[in-house]
Parts: sequence; structure tokens; C-alpha cells
Amino acid sequence: MNSDDDKKMDRVMRLPEIAVALGVCVRSVRRTVDRHELPPMLRIGRSVGLMQSEVEAYLERMRKERGCQ
Repeated sequence: MNSDDDKKMDRVMRLPEIAVALGVCVRSVRRTVDRHELPPMLRIGRSVGLMQSEVEAYLERMRKERGCQ
């Protein structure tokens, strides 16, 4: 797959799903956004979320900082 295919498959993850993916509570996700470690949340109706690629990029940064590959 090339980067164009990745962009087409990117989707919005809602807040509870992000919390599960990161292994933290919803409040911790909000704190991470407040500390500018994650981008600002997107508003989707009455819900909020982030693009899946942004969550995956954050997880990758955390792995690299901890020396995990």
C-alpha cells in the first residue's frame, strides 16, 4: 500500500475507542490532548474524536521514546 491508500482508509476514532486503544481512561485521553501531545479533538455531532492515523502516530512516538520497536 502507498500513502494515498493509507489516507483513504483513515477514519475517525471516537473518544471511548481512543481510550481503549491507548489503554487509559477517557479523562486521560483528554489530559493528553490538553498537554498538546495529541492534536485537538474533532467534533462529530455531539461526539469528539481523532483520526486513526493521529492515534497511531502518537502510539509510535511513545514506543520510540521508550526504546520499543
